[in-house]
Amino acid sequence: MNKQLFLPLQLPDDETLDSFIAGDNQQVVSHLQQWLEQPQPTPFITYISGDSGTGKSHLHYSVCSIAASNNLSCAYIGFKNLAELHPDLLADLENVALICLDDIHLLNAQSAWQAAVFDLINRVRERGDGRILVSGLQGPTHLPLALADLRSRLSWGLSFHLRPLDDESRMEALRSRAHRRGMTMPKEVARFLLTHCHRDMPALLAVLDKLDATSLQEKHRLTIPFVKKVLGL
Repeated sequence: MNKQLFLPLQLPDDETLDSFIAGDNQQVVSHLQQWLEQPQPTPFITYISGDSGTGKSHLHYSVCSIAASNNLSCAYIGFKNLAELHPDLLADLENVALICLDDIHLLNAQSAWQAAVFDLINRVRERGDGRILVSGLQGPTHLPLALADLRSRLSWGLSFHLRPLDDESRMEALRSRAHRRGMTMPKEVARFLLTHCHRDMPALLAVLDKLDATSLQEKHRLTIPFVKKVLGL
């Protein structure tokens, strides 16, 4: 099996623990760093819950990056692409050192998938040297899954809930993402975006995508007048 198994798509290489703005979530970052260093991880399941846009997928990508850099096999499965996937994808994944299951709440009406994840967890436990990172909107005991035994299995490990970033951390995240794209975002521009745009991170990052494309095309630095023009404010 390939050392690096990214499924079903190539993961972003700029979403790492270094680029993750933790805010009040430093505990989960510290846990993941230590968890990945253990030859026989205890517990073998880590569960992360949080609202959309709080960074669950970013953490999945981050641990995959660390695993790959340490020559560990890893698999990432994002259930937002469920229509393109089949439960057979989980066969033999117990042989992978790190398995990431993102957005597991989306299996709410998928009995075959729930059974397949349940069986996978049992096989990883029997093998004894693998680890599974799972994320969902709700905590494991509150997932809308019909298979109660799966909710029970997901509760075996440590569970963390991601808290949304405050405004200062949102500005830091925006400026950090802009910097990684080769843009300089003054603090007053970041503050302007938070004041005049939707404040959740997915919406703010979508605005940044638009500003990035337009500033590159027009060769214009990020200023408040430029931002107003691009966003029609």
